[in-house]
Amino acid sequence: MRSVRVLWAVLLIPAMAGAQLQTWRIGGDGQSWTDQALSQSGALEIDSGLQPLELGEGENLIDLLRESGLTWLNGQPPVFTETGQPRTWSNDGLFNQILGPLDLLDGDPATSSKSVYKAARNQAGAAFFWDLGAPFPINRLRFFPDPDDPDAFIKAFKILVNDGETFNDINRPQYELLRRVEVNREMVVDIHFAPLQGRFLQLLVLSKSAFNLAEFEIYGEGFVPVASYTSQLHSFSGAVNFGAMQLHATRLQRAGSEADEAPSVVLQMRTGADDTPLAYFRRDRDSGAQEEVSLAEYSTNLPRRALFRQDPETEQLLGEVDRASYVDLPVSEQGPVRDFVQGDIRGDVDNWSPWSPPLTIDSTGFFQQPVGLPSPREFLQFRMDFAGDAENVMRIDSLQIEFSPGLVSNAVGEVALASEPQPANGVLEVVGGIDTTFTYDIRTDFASAGLQGYSGLRIEAFPPPVFEALQMGDPPVPVEDVTVESIEDGFEVFFTPVNSDNNQPLRVLFNLRLLEHNTPVNAWLLGGADVPPHPVRPGDAVDDVSTAVANAFTIEARAGVAMRFSTSVITPNGDGRNDAASIQLVLAQFANAVDTTMEVFDLSGRRVRQLVSEQTPSGAYDETWDGRNDAGHLVPPGVYLVRVAVNSDAETFARARLVGVVY
Repeated sequence: MRSVRVLWAVLLIPAMAGAQLQTWRIGGDGQSWTDQALSQSGALEIDSGLQPLELGEGENLIDLLRESGLTWLNGQPPVFTETGQPRTWSNDGLFNQILGPLDLLDGDPATSSKSVYKAARNQAGAAFFWDLGAPFPINRLRFFPDPDDPDAFIKAFKILVNDGETFNDINRPQYELLRRVEVNREMVVDIHFAPLQGRFLQLLVLSKSAFNLAEFEIYGEGFVPVASYTSQLHSFSGAVNFGAMQLHATRLQRAGSEADEAPSVVLQMRTGADDTPLAYFRRDRDSGAQEEVSLAEYSTNLPRRALFRQDPETEQLLGEVDRASYVDLPVSEQGPVRDFVQGDIRGDVDNWSPWSPPLTIDSTGFFQQPVGLPSPREFLQFRMDFAGDAENVMRIDSLQIEFSPGLVSNAVGEVALASEPQPANGVLEVVGGIDTTFTYDIRTDFASAGLQGYSGLRIEAFPPPVFEALQMGDPPVPVEDVTVESIEDGFEVFFTPVNSDNNQPLRVLFNLRLLEHNTPVNAWLLGGADVPPHPVRPGDAVDDVSTAVANAFTIEARAGVAMRFSTSVITPNGDGRNDAASIQLVLAQFANAVDTTMEVFDLSGRRVRQLVSEQTPSGAYDETWDGRNDAGHLVPPGVYLVRVAVNSDAETFARARLVGVVY
């Protein structure tokens, strides 16, 4: 059966060690989560770990958010759907201009709105808004005026709440009424209610009379059910190869509670060769066409780490960008600034990888797996999305990345047919399902001193390629003194170490039977056991090969079934010659596992043996018929029909072959 290769499958393996191997650690005894954060939404650093915020009984959420960056806005935010930044504002421009962030956010009852809302005018309609940055479990609100002005409390009001998930067609929060009070006689308003999920809160004044507001407090109990964290771009001070990612997670559950579902945290990473994953575009004022430009061409003052802005064309959230800082392009020519999002929108794909497939952590324990992202690269960024409920969440205690300087400054490789290194159409195409000999030419460069070099090569594909020969030099000559080891997805070949003094072109010949229309052939240079492998990137490696790719294609892109027999006649008499027929079944280019049966019939149509009945993915399979029926008895001499049927969603494939049985 084919082994399914998932890049982010969780492995439990020992950590690598060695003088060359280095680690970058965040959390635990490593760097601070808070110091490395680009954005945090409901996720805080607690006891050196990262977890959703937990509210205890009697804790004022505003106090906690103030410590993590709660800010006052002069006017409403431009984007509401963005999570992460707690903020508050009012609908009164005069209030925004005269007062400031500390009067309602400093936790000091002695500071307040003073006389702003005590002018001789109708105060009904004054509104205050709180965006907590993420949904929180809340069950109590409290607000009051300056204690030295006790009669200036709000005489009528209503409180509205939004869960952080419900927005209208222009992405504004849709509020629901939490409490309406037509006549209030209490200086300190203290409202208790059943626990609910709230992110946006609105206090709307209904009374006409003057008032004063000193503090607005929000209380709840339990964990924040949804939280997120995005790291800054971490620089490794030069291009490095990435080894294993290691993390330790702990499931947290409040005492006496029962969880409906297991909490989880989803981790993704990406690597980059420059200090921004964004791509910048100039828009032609006449045609509307877009052209990618450099950051310097777009704006020399554009923030280097601008993220989460909304693309004006797609209305997708891409990055928070200060338009006032654009100086190089006229406003009319400023196109979108794009990060990686869904659909066809692209970011800086030349220098940054897309986010890795999600890795879900849902239990306490230690996890380790290869980073598995493009390298050598200087920068790495990661993000985490926490999902749980008020009673239980996941905590990430620490995250560690292993890395090592590159073995070489550059490694470029290209795959070709051994019989046709320069295909006429420039495309590497072969007939699928048959054994084919390929070459993999690799050129390495040593552009700086101190590079370790390499002493081995790993090649992987599906199905696993089989090593045939190694050649070095220009022109290439065979290398006899090699050691070859088979691995799950291919092979590793080891040879005399290559460094800057004896560097030369390298060519590997291998056998591969293509079963998928597009088959990537991946290669890595191998150094010592203590350093990560060095990826070989596709490109123009040598002059006498013209493919410049590391992918092989089949000529026929349709799914297909092939069946081959070692013999057309079997003589199951125990003499060791043709006692059984070896049957090779090849399923090519099926997107998913398909229902497969292989059966043996006599010429009257009666089934005598079932060899296969299961779901199988694309692959090559070996079966054997030894001339016996389902009961294990030898069948009578004669002619038998071996039939294979493969049922996919699109169609049914059937193949049949006659086999004689002679004694």
